[in-house]
Amino acid sequence: MPVYHVALFKLKADADPNRVQRWQRLAQEMVGKVPGLMGLQAGPPIAFTAPMAKGFDMGVVVLLDYVESLATFFTHPSHDEVNELYEEVCEQGSTVGYDIEF
Repeated sequence: MPVYHVALFKLKADADPNRVQRWQRLAQEMVGKVPGLMGLQAGPPIAFTAPMAKGFDMGVVVLLDYVESLATFFTHPSHDEVNELYEEVCEQGSTVGYDIEF
């Protein structure tokens, strides 16, 4: 069954917007590189509902083919590059992740 991995991030106050865009783009470019990764969307909250975001500035929704693909996703070399930028632009320890299997 497909799995949705949802993650929310808080950006550092001094995060370079260009580096944040690069981080978002690199994450989206993982599709087609990571086995089992069927889709990935990343972006900031919608302005209308942003007050409900509780300070989270960026979110991703990842679609994987099976629960076993989560391990592949997190250990793939493409994820390493994305994680390096994550450490540069995001507040450490503020990420929320949630996985749902449908």
